[in-house]
Amino acid sequence: MTELIIDQAREARDTATPGLSHLRFLVWIDRTGLPEWQIAVTSFLILVIFGIVNLVLNRIPNPAMYSNVIAFVAIITFFQLFYFRMGRGWQKDLKALIEFDSSLTSVLTILEPTRRVVGVEVVLIVICALINSILLFGAVEGDRDLTFSAFVTLYYSFQYLFVILSIDIVIRQLIMLYRIADQIKIDLLQSDAYTILGNVMLRFIKLYIFGICVITFSLNIFVEGKMGTGQMMLELLPFILPGVLVLGSLLIPYNHFKNRMRIAKTLELNHIQRAINGDKAHLSSSLIGRDADKLTLVDLLYYEDKIRKIKEWPFTDRIRSMLFFGVLPPLTWVIAALIEIFIESVI
Repeated sequence: MTELIIDQAREARDTATPGLSHLRFLVWIDRTGLPEWQIAVTSFLILVIFGIVNLVLNRIPNPAMYSNVIAFVAIITFFQLFYFRMGRGWQKDLKALIEFDSSLTSVLTILEPTRRVVGVEVVLIVICALINSILLFGAVEGDRDLTFSAFVTLYYSFQYLFVILSIDIVIRQLIMLYRIADQIKIDLLQSDAYTILGNVMLRFIKLYIFGICVITFSLNIFVEGKMGTGQMMLELLPFILPGVLVLGSLLIPYNHFKNRMRIAKTLELNHIQRAINGDKAHLSSSLIGRDADKLTLVDLLYYEDKIRKIKEWPFTDRIRSMLFFGVLPPLTWVIAALIEIFIESVI
């Protein structure tokens, strides 16, 4: 028995999370089993140390370059955190959804990216990294050797790697979520199971708000706190607009699910209301048709109230607590930072 448990633990450790198998070194990181925040913190420390050592070896005199390394690495590790958190979280949600409705296994084909998709993403990463490296070399004074050039290109490669893979994982989850919202069975007696659908949006909002905080902090370091409010908002737009677009896109499958849930509730309530009015024959087509003869008027009224209280959106009950405890505190910090920048720019 002990050997079986050890074998199962080893198998779980050696198996990467489905959907996070784009590149071998990412598979290796995922197989460590470390929590996402530990992976991000470890990567942050390693990349910062590596970056500062390279600046020292290349004798970069500008002190701002050293602080910029910290800010730049913070953005890289945020997207790394986003990639692993979204991927691992979705895998757990998908497993729970399939346990609830086994017919959803048909969406698993979307989970893993094809080799062609991975190839296109790698080429795009290399192109973006080279373009940004060339632009940076033109902005930095003096000649730089091959080591410095390789160092900068490597850092840009890490940034675009996790940015593009984060976009990839969001798109695939959106497609799968729409398929699930369209195919999942509607069972009003097990309505709590549908809260799993809302995890994707709630997880994205938390990471999105945290990311805005990280990027705001990093931009302040890049410009040494001299950026005006308008310029700061302009710099944040490339990060804010995609997030707003994703949130709007998430509402499409949720709205489709809401319509399906509303139709199911309407049909069930029609059966109950006719039974309350004395025509219990319609209960045979309801979810409680087997116990129709045993139900009293009080039972029917209680059941009607229960059906009416079923939330049509899969995240209604959890969004309130998340807004108060997960969104407002960091959002307040971002607003305070923007106000401080505005006051400094006016003075």
